[in-house]
Amino acid sequence: RGLLDDFDYVEEEGFASGEVDGHPYSTSVFVRRPRDKAHFSGTVIVEPVHAASAAPVWIYTSLYQMRSGHGWAAICSQKSALDAFVKPSNEQRYASLDIWSDAAPIEGSGFSALPRDPAQMQARMEHMREVNVQSTPILAQVGAALASGAGPFSDLGVRHVILTGHSQTGGVVTDYIVNGHDAQRYEGGSPVFHGFFPSGAPSVKFGPCDVPIVQVLSDGDISNPHRPGREGRGYRRPDSDDAADRYRLYELAGVSHMGTRYPPYSDNAMWQNDPIGTAGNVPNDATMNSLPHSELFSMGMHHLVRWVTDGVSPPRADRIEVGPDGLFVKDEYGNTRGGIRCPQMDVPRLQYLSNPGVDDRGMPAFGVVGIEKPLPPETLKQLYRDHDDYVERFEHRLEQLESQGWLLPADADEMRREAREAMVP
Repeated sequence: RGLLDDFDYVEEEGFASGEVDGHPYSTSVFVRRPRDKAHFSGTVIVEPVHAASAAPVWIYTSLYQMRSGHGWAAICSQKSALDAFVKPSNEQRYASLDIWSDAAPIEGSGFSALPRDPAQMQARMEHMREVNVQSTPILAQVGAALASGAGPFSDLGVRHVILTGHSQTGGVVTDYIVNGHDAQRYEGGSPVFHGFFPSGAPSVKFGPCDVPIVQVLSDGDISNPHRPGREGRGYRRPDSDDAADRYRLYELAGVSHMGTRYPPYSDNAMWQNDPIGTAGNVPNDATMNSLPHSELFSMGMHHLVRWVTDGVSPPRADRIEVGPDGLFVKDEYGNTRGGIRCPQMDVPRLQYLSNPGVDDRGMPAFGVVGIEKPLPPETLKQLYRDHDDYVERFEHRLEQLESQGWLLPADADEMRREAREAMVP
């Protein structure tokens, strides 16, 4: 509540009902928006509720969204999330909610119970799509209602709605782009959503689309070229400004799948108590990866919003460098080369690992979090004359990245403070 109050935002929940192929549904829609409609930007960021009962895009970009006056709506479009998390949380309140599916129920606790074996994981994901068969049309119907100013956005003047998702819901957004964007349109042919932000779950190479797509992938998402959906990094394609094919791919060097820069995710003990192993093999004395994950996601979201609302084309980014073995190329400090950079990578005092270990083939293991290690003191002494030299170089690189559009000015002050307090050399 504290941050919502700081930005004078209100939160509301309502129910949305409709019908898909003769099957009625009723589900929840959770909204956060400016209290004062004069502060509303006109843009609503829509996010499906994750199958593990989370809203990762909100977690990573909420400060940016509220600074900008955007509205946010979490639509529980997936039966797996509704049945496993929403309804059990308050059986009386949510007794009337239901989404149809003729597939067998998913056993275990949603996405978090995915097996570690790649073949079994792929089969589980396919079954999840069958269970959540109504997700795409529900997103289209509820998205259209939000765009019309229905419910909590009445009289606010909604102009644009953007569909976003990360990790499992990045896959949900991908499914919508591939199977729903053309099929689920208004009667006159206009699309429901004016832009897409699929992050963290590459599975296809996107073809031409008549609304902008900004795809954000962390180093940890794509470091293993043999993971299902990432084979050979076949999702990669050229950027485009064509009116019928607006696309940007942003690969974030050194960044893990899940941000661990801030509490509670920066606490190593949290990952030691992970009962299902999604964190990977995090050493119990390791420091969690502190790269600016949320800040880089916010940068990508900001560029998408400007592209949608004002027609401002985002900057183009280099891809992460790949070696002959298919793995990412590392510099002399053990950090990933290429991709979208941040000053912590380019003026280093730490080695940043997007995944904490390797699998049985020696490939980067999939863990949702990464760790960091200090560079040796002798290396820091070779790199920097003294602490002031480090701070000067860090701030210079930070200003360069700001001017190039790779970091938002509102996110820079905290990084400057961090550099000034760092023990270098």
